[in-house]
Amino acid sequence: MANKERYSMKIGSIGQEEIDLLECLLRIDMRQALDSRAGGMRERLIEEGLVDSSDGELSLTIAGIERCQSLQHRIAGDKEAAKVLADRGIAIAISSDQ
Repeated sequence: MANKERYSMKIGSIGQEEIDLLECLLRIDMRQALDSRAGGMRERLIEEGLVDSSDGELSLTIAGIERCQSLQHRIAGDKEAAKVLADRGIAIAISSDQ
């Protein structure tokens, strides 16, 4: 990999789709009702093995727990990076485009 390619990756904050995913995972984990618009995501979470519905209730699988934790770490990292930049006097426009 050439140096130009090596350092050319796009860096951006977490996107709305990932925030929606995290919300669904957290609601399932806390046994709260999902938003009525989340039916499609619910089915994808089950198909992808992040959520189990075999006992009639939704619960996170080990993979779902890991994904939830990963998203939470990502959000925390984005907040910390924005704080560091702000402390350095660098204003950034955080984009949700990935």
